[in-house]
Formats: sequence, structure tokens, C-alpha cells
Amino acid sequence: MTDIESILAEVNRATEPVEAVRDMIFERGGSWFIPETSSGIFEIQLAGLVGIGPSLSAAVDDWTVQANETLRKQQLGM
Repeated sequence: MTDIESILAEVNRATEPVEAVRDMIFERGGSWFIPETSSGIFEIQLAGLVGIGPSLSAAVDDWTVQANETLRKQQLGM
């Protein structure tokens, strides 16, 4: 299982995906926005993929879409 696969599986199992992604980013030495003091477009970078959205939840959703697409391409040998 690749890093992306294991992260995606953990995010999909989580009852709070945003918190799960935040914890994984912290585990890897990354930084996190405090939504109450931040506004604008949020960007999440995890396992070489980027998720962007108008909220942290939307950025996590976008990261999930990017992860699924990356895995699909890998399976097709692209």
C-alpha cells in the first residue's frame, strides 16, 4: 500500500476527516491554519498532493479527489 493509499484509507475511515488530515500533517512536521483567524482559500499539502478550497473541509475534499485520481492513474499505468 502506498503512502497515498494509506492516508486516503485513514481519511475515509475518519468520523472527522479534517481532524484526521490535520493530525497527519502535524505528524509529518507540517503546519495548519486556524480557521477562526484565517480567511480566503485554504491549501492542504499531504503526500505530494494539494487540496484547495474555500474552507478546510472543502480543501480536504479536494485532496481526496486528487488522491483518488492519482491512484486511478497509477492503476492504469499512467
